[in-house]
Amino acid sequence: MSTPGYVDILKRLVGYATVSSQSNLDLIDDIEQLLIQLGFKTERIYNADQTKANLMARTGPSAKPHTPDGIMLAGHTDVVPVTGQNWDSDPFTLTKKGERLYGRGTSDMKGFIALVLDVVSRLDLSTLKEPLYLCFTYDEEVGCFGAKNMVDYFSTHTLNPRFVMIGEPTDSKLVVAHKGVALFTTKVKGKPAHASCPHLGSNAISFASRLITKINTCLPQQENNAFDPPGTTLNIGTISGGVTTNIIAEHCQFRWEVRPLPDENLNNFITKLNEFSTTLAKKETSISVENIPETSVPGLKAGKNSVAVDYISRFLTDSSTTTVPYVTEAGLYQEANIPAVVCGPGSVTQAHQPNESISIEEMDTYKAFITRLLNSLL
Repeated sequence: MSTPGYVDILKRLVGYATVSSQSNLDLIDDIEQLLIQLGFKTERIYNADQTKANLMARTGPSAKPHTPDGIMLAGHTDVVPVTGQNWDSDPFTLTKKGERLYGRGTSDMKGFIALVLDVVSRLDLSTLKEPLYLCFTYDEEVGCFGAKNMVDYFSTHTLNPRFVMIGEPTDSKLVVAHKGVALFTTKVKGKPAHASCPHLGSNAISFASRLITKINTCLPQQENNAFDPPGTTLNIGTISGGVTTNIIAEHCQFRWEVRPLPDENLNNFITKLNEFSTTLAKKETSISVENIPETSVPGLKAGKNSVAVDYISRFLTDSSTTTVPYVTEAGLYQEANIPAVVCGPGSVTQAHQPNESISIEEMDTYKAFITRLLNSLL
């Protein structure tokens, strides 16, 4: 039987609706069986309720003790929802139109996974001179929880690759740094009253709106022109509160995020935010505020990944480096003392969009790059 090409593999991967709210185990089963047939040793690292799993696979000679050895390719298996989006075709059926492949995850980032599986299936892995590691995670899109689980795994296992390359969509450009992200929920409690007597109550929605306009004043002011935008950014994502129009709103909450520069320490920001919120609340009657950190993912710092940059750039047609404002799992691998970079096929402008797609030309170009990279281990 002939070896399936990346289009066939991608068709299978897209067919698994691995939205973050759903299990990824069927997809992991598929990938794992293929890798076992190729001679990889595999291990699953499950989430707490065993409904999702990371897949860690390795092949090649045993790693050298206490010495960085081999390389790791990594990516996430989950995708964002399609609810409310207007697709021209079934998002979970790979569709070819012209010279592009359409489907949820084609760019972000099942296209990368399909290419890796295609290339490793065509190599004589018995001739590897160094280990090759593959890591595919869950729940990247909702807080990188799978990769956070992997950080714990790395701390208890003798896994020491020279570097990891995460295949997020970067238009095949080599990304050496990106921002982090921290998510918060702010809860405001006021005092209810009849709407005709606002002086008898304290409106939580009105207070929340004033607080939102002031949060920017607490943001770190450091800038780095290597990024666009150059500083820490803020987004208020959702807000809810009140019961009806004729009652002064007792409760309001909003969820929001900040995206700091990779070297930015958010502890000072959080302290300043809490002090500011408390001071503002004291000026009101019967208002209390709670800023609750939900999760955070560190940025990727340049300079700590030069070994990866030097190695990978030899096999890229364009060896220049860049930065991006969005977040990947790379910062977590870096925190686990594995030098990390980001480089993958597809464009972030396609990610999370209806009619997400990737060009066949870019898939072919990236496949050639991955082939050159992995051939260097033979």
